[in-house]
Parts: sequence; structure tokens; C-alpha cells
Amino acid sequence: MTWRFIVAAVAACCLMAVVDCPDAEETTESLIQYVPLDAPAGMSQAVIVRRMPLVYTRQLFALDREGKLVGEGSADQQIEQVLANLEAVLKDSGSGLDNLIRLNVYALSTATVTSFREQLSKRLDPSVRPAITSVLTPLMHRQARVAVDAVAGAADSGEAVALKRCQSVAGDDECADAAVLPPGGIAYLSGQPAEGGLTMLPTTKSMMSLMKTLGHLKLSPQHVVQVKVFLKPVTSAEDILREVRKFFPDQITPPVVFVEWLASMPVEIEMIAQLPLSGKPAENVEYFTPPEVRPSNTFSKVALMRAERQIYISGLYARKPSRGEPQAKYLFEQLDEILTKTGSDMRHLVKATYYVSDNDAARWVDRTRPRIYDPMRPPAASKLMVHGVGQAGRTMTVDMIAVGDRQPVR
Repeated sequence: MTWRFIVAAVAACCLMAVVDCPDAEETTESLIQYVPLDAPAGMSQAVIVRRMPLVYTRQLFALDREGKLVGEGSADQQIEQVLANLEAVLKDSGSGLDNLIRLNVYALSTATVTSFREQLSKRLDPSVRPAITSVLTPLMHRQARVAVDAVAGAADSGEAVALKRCQSVAGDDECADAAVLPPGGIAYLSGQPAEGGLTMLPTTKSMMSLMKTLGHLKLSPQHVVQVKVFLKPVTSAEDILREVRKFFPDQITPPVVFVEWLASMPVEIEMIAQLPLSGKPAENVEYFTPPEVRPSNTFSKVALMRAERQIYISGLYARKPSRGEPQAKYLFEQLDEILTKTGSDMRHLVKATYYVSDNDAARWVDRTRPRIYDPMRPPAASKLMVHGVGQAGRTMTVDMIAVGDRQPVR
């Protein structure tokens, strides 16, 4: 029996104990199960989360309370400040670093990504091993070398989305640093790309499309917990944020994240929103296409998550540098293996993000998806050409969110 199998079996058995035992104490810790498998120290290949409140943060930078960049020219100083700001925002939202589920790391170099993981692991208890995805991208703050956004578990919440502005961190009082999502359903809205026209900005066009989709779902801007913007160039982030804010006129704007992409479209925007539940759902996940949109067999416009368990999977990488085809083959085989060990499968993916850094990688993501997905059940997704995928010699990474189809294998 291999060490990798033992780790997976132990994690699965721990989860079974929580799920099956009616007398189990539902602490925050017991609702988050880390499944390291063969991930590097300080992170997991997958994190299994039972229904609980979740904190979504905005993109956080190495800014002091006055909004000045800390550690100009020093990635290590910036990482320290970013983690301090993340800790403050999570604490203000009823969470903490010990409840981390997922981290998205944005950096200028793979060396900074490695340093970030090392500093993070020093701050965390060894038992806390979040899923991590890393992307190389220019950042909206000049001289910034690293930024992060996170998902973490929280202890308490009300019935509605709570938008938080943490006063101990520099920010904009009209924009939330975090959103607390109550336990229950989640709507994942795929990225809406848009070009500008003579009378409408691309950001406005994309946001109008997303708001129309929310209307089909009988949801409103008050249900939105995070907005992620893929844009070109990143220096237009402040202008785009001003446009996004117009769609939340009666509230502060939910957390926003920016990633520079290399695409013909100037902007693509995706959303995550609360999905209030009524009664016992018939399906763990439902895939929805707005009536005005043509269905696709490789991604859904919306995935509606109603399951007791979500599975967050770290960004996956090929074991060695290679071209697009072997990378895609390895990544999706690895994904299938992780899903099996955590009690899910390819038919229960709810959200996919594909980051590629060359055309060959992009082509093989496109060729692989129709082979592995049920055409009636592809996840909500965004595919993005970026500057780099966070690991040297690789041109492709994918991260996923799935729901539990069954109990994990023993």
C-alpha cells in the first residue's frame, strides 16, 4: 500500500466519521477536510467542505493602512504584508487563516509563488493545508509583486450575504473586502466576454449579461459574493471597477479580483452568487443555460450547486515540462483520480478554470474537454490565456470545484 493511498484513505475515513455519525460535533474544523495526497508541503490536492458559511475575499495587496505599498522591490516583504492583510480581513469576517479552503496567488514570477507557499506554511498549523492555484500576471498596483484572494470557512452567518469592509486594511469604503456567504446553494456564473461598441463599454455589456442571467435565476445583485474580471491591460482595472460599481447602486460592491489575460476581447467577467434553497433539492448540481444563449458541450453558462459537500481542487500541473497534449492528458487523468478519491466524478464538476500560456496548451484543453465531459453536464468555466501558470516549464494548469456524488472511497 503506497503512502499516497494511505493519506487519501485516512482523509476519507475522517470525512466519513463526520458525515455518518449523527452525534459528531459540527465544529468549523470538522467541516473542512484537507486531502494532501502528493501535494507540496503546506497545501492539499483537494479540500472537502461540508455545508458551512464561506468567506470570499477581494484581491489583497501588500498595502499598509495608509494605502502605501510595503516592500517595494522585495517579494518577501510584500508576501508578509499580503498575509497580514489576509489574516485581518478573515478575522473581521469571523474566520481566520486556520480555516483557509482555497487561495488564488497572483505573482510576477514562479520564485515569488514558491516563496509565498513557504511563508504561508510557516504561519499555518501543519494540519491546515488549503488548495492553492497560482497565476503569473501583472498587477493593478504599480510595483506590486504578489496578490491573493481566498475562500475560507466561517463559524456563523445570517441568512443573507454579508459584505464586509475591514477598517484595519487599506481599501475603498464603497467596495467590500470580503463577503460572507451563508450555508446553502451557490450559483457559479461562467465568464461573460464582451467587446465594446459605439454606445456601450465592454464592461457594461458583460455586466448587463450577467445581471440578466441573475434575473433568470430569480437572484439579484444582493446575492453576489465575488466578481472576477479578466482584462487587458491590467492598468484599466480602476476604470473597469468604476463601471462594475454602477451595477450595485444600493449597496457596497462585492469583492472584486483582477487578472490580466492575453485575448482579443478586452474583458471577461464571471460571478459567484448565493443560491437560496427551499426544500430538499432533487439534484446536487444543475446546469443552466439562459434561453437567449446557445448551449455548449464543453461548459455551462451557470452551474447551480445544492450539495452537502463541495470539493476544491488545487491547480494541477504536469509532472515534467512538455507540450500541450501530454500536459492535458496528465492533468485530466490526475483530476479524475482526485475526484474518485474524494467521492465525486467528472459528471459532478461545478466550476472549472483553465489557465494556459501558449496556443498549444489552449488547443489541447479544447480538444480534451469534449472527450471527458458529459455534454449535458459540463461545469461553468473560464479558459484564459495568461502570462504564466505559476510553475516553471509548464504552460497549463486547471483548478476545479466539484460536488460530492457519493462517500469518498475507503
